[in-house]
Amino acid sequence: MNWLSFLAILAAIVFVWCAVPSLWVLMLPGVPIQHRRAAARHFARASVRGLAMLPADLLAPLVVPFALLGTRWESEQLPPWARWWDNDVGLNGDNFPVWVADPETGVGRPLPVPLEDTPEVRALCYWAKGHHPRSFWARFVWLGLRNRASALALSLGEPADYSQPVTEWGDPATSREREGWHLRVHAGIYQFYSVRRLGPLALRTNYGNKLNFLSLHRPRLPVVCITASLLRWKGGQPAPANA
Repeated sequence: MNWLSFLAILAAIVFVWCAVPSLWVLMLPGVPIQHRRAAARHFARASVRGLAMLPADLLAPLVVPFALLGTRWESEQLPPWARWWDNDVGLNGDNFPVWVADPETGVGRPLPVPLEDTPEVRALCYWAKGHHPRSFWARFVWLGLRNRASALALSLGEPADYSQPVTEWGDPATSREREGWHLRVHAGIYQFYSVRRLGPLALRTNYGNKLNFLSLHRPRLPVVCITASLLRWKGGQPAPANA
């Protein structure tokens, strides 16, 4: 097999992988056909943007450690050269008890995580338990593993229009604790979220743009192109069939 054949096969696999959410949404029960078609077209456009950010996504575990070497303890952002791998909330996570609105944009942001190292501050770090949110490891997990190239995803996203409503179908409570699917649309922007339990794991699909950012009053809605990912199931055990 030559390189051209290999690349052709790889391109076909990527195309089919990206097309799955568009085909899936066309078969959703209870969703008007015009919205199913519009969602499929939107997902096709989102997949192109997702492919554009794929290299930055894959490089995040390698780039972020180097960026953190030049980041001080008191910093709230990565160095400018690593802006694609930054996070709009900040590099110290998002689990803070106090959020404030920017007086110019109205966008909510958490107050800076305290500099001191105390058990209370470490307890905020749910993504790297036992570590201070400003530690090298916690920042690496937050930006290099958990939220890879999120600033780039935001720049490739769609502008929000808060004068427009949100329409939804399916189960809004769908999560890693509850199987189901949920489709939302806002100003022509769609997001499809699905979770299926596989034993101790949850098979998750999250595609389109993150409409959950509307609750955070973000001006843009990041692109998200997760056809399938396996995560830990957080729900309880199913009841016995004869219960």
